[in-house]
Amino acid sequence: MGPLLRSPLILSLAALLGAAPPTEQARRPALESTAILPGQPRSEGEVVLDAPRPVGAPLLAESQPLAVEGVVASETMELAALYFRLAGPVVLGPPFNSLTPVGTDVKRLIRDGTLRSCVRHRGNYAPAFDEHGEIYPGLCLEDRDRDGRYETAILEPYNPERAPVRVVAITPVRLDPNPAGLEEDPNAVRVNRRLRVTQINAGDVRIVAEQGLAISRQAEIGRYYSRPADSVSLPLRDGATGSLGGVQLRLARDGAGWRITAAGRMTPWLEVRDNSYLIVAGGMEFRRRPSSPR
Repeated sequence: MGPLLRSPLILSLAALLGAAPPTEQARRPALESTAILPGQPRSEGEVVLDAPRPVGAPLLAESQPLAVEGVVASETMELAALYFRLAGPVVLGPPFNSLTPVGTDVKRLIRDGTLRSCVRHRGNYAPAFDEHGEIYPGLCLEDRDRDGRYETAILEPYNPERAPVRVVAITPVRLDPNPAGLEEDPNAVRVNRRLRVTQINAGDVRIVAEQGLAISRQAEIGRYYSRPADSVSLPLRDGATGSLGGVQLRLARDGAGWRITAAGRMTPWLEVRDNSYLIVAGGMEFRRRPSSPR
């Protein structure tokens, strides 16, 4: 079992924007999606990850000097949240009387063991309030009849100790894919797999396949992991060949030294399982830690 991979995508709940005049706006003030209200807001749950996608072109060393720490093949994949957008508006009647417009971002989440699609607000927005004036910043959708349209809205209060979760019927709405959400996700997880020369002895060469994780696009991959089985030893002689992870390797004399070449491409090595709780990279398992409900 590999190390725990913490979900890098954490919900920022809204904050009230100052005082408003004694009008309908005062009862329903605007919220700002990037600030955090005081208290202990509910965790957003675990994001469902999209399918792995490549980052750049794979590296294959057509020919390079044989050296310890030399990387002869490398491939980087990215895992980001699965993003959608509303294909139609979500209109809530009394007592909420709120409108979530077409095109609003939606994230797929696992909340309390249930798969939900939850609205992701950007900038200022008008939240729902109940008949007692309690704020409901959380809006999730469910397709309970599994017909491809979402007909049930789950409204989540900011303070669950003062207000209950509300479930209301809505006009069925579809969700469309939202590639822009993925492109703008700064916390996408990058996973790199590489073949690295670890030893050069008098009679053989050892090459290891290993994986490393970075929990954002900006972070560097600082540590790699591998299994004992993910290695190959080549005899140190001209023309010696072998394969590792789908890549064919070959040694060749180069004057007083040696060169190594790589051909082919890595076999598929990264997948997401168990509703995104489990990431399998090169046969190693990285299990995400479920978030606390508070």
